[in-house]
Amino acid sequence: MERLHLHEKEEFINICREHGLNYSDRRLLVLEAFLERTEHLTVSDLKKHLQVRGHLLDGDFIAETLDLLCRYGYAYKKEFEGQEVQYEHRHIGWHHDHLICAECGRIQEFNKPEIEALQRRVALAHDFTLLHHNMELYGVCAQCRRRRREVVPLALVLPGEEVHIEKLVGGRQVQQRLADMGLTPGTKVEVVKARGPGPIIVAFRGSRIALGHGLSEKVLVSANSSPTKEVD
Repeated sequence: MERLHLHEKEEFINICREHGLNYSDRRLLVLEAFLERTEHLTVSDLKKHLQVRGHLLDGDFIAETLDLLCRYGYAYKKEFEGQEVQYEHRHIGWHHDHLICAECGRIQEFNKPEIEALQRRVALAHDFTLLHHNMELYGVCAQCRRRRREVVPLALVLPGEEVHIEKLVGGRQVQQRLADMGLTPGTKVEVVKARGPGPIIVAFRGSRIALGHGLSEKVLVSANSSPTKEVD
């Protein structure tokens, strides 16, 4: 890997020379720091990494350099839902996709030849020339699942999760109001929208229901779902 990074650094210097770009020592420091790390990085991450090594560089300069690396094919700029812009290495000849935890933001890369082959077959079946693709799977990672309580208020559930109603709390009128909506213990609901301005939207029995945050706090659900096992 060290030889690969040295080769990429030499390539970058040559490209800068050919195109009359400034490749100052400071810019090369950003490149080297970026190549050293294997995970997805934000500008803040890289700035901290450089500070640990004794290099105090401005965030705007780091962002400018990272954008330059994207422009010349050394990095990808990724904008994941609800997260700061991240950058990752662009390795020639190797494609990967992402598992993204909607709880903590952790990103895990994976590569499945079967998925790549299926995408090529789909493109061929539609007489479509496939150039590139980007697959992002959002869910909850194992660490976050382990930290969860067994039963939580509906207001804390992530969009896209399917949960079972375990209990209704609050006064008799509140419980009756929820029951009149069909939200009773044992009912399975899908959370369509949550954790933001506006009401909580849930779907069940083919319909959508909007709940205020106060009311959704009265619905206790089991949300500690396990991943679906792959069927051979």
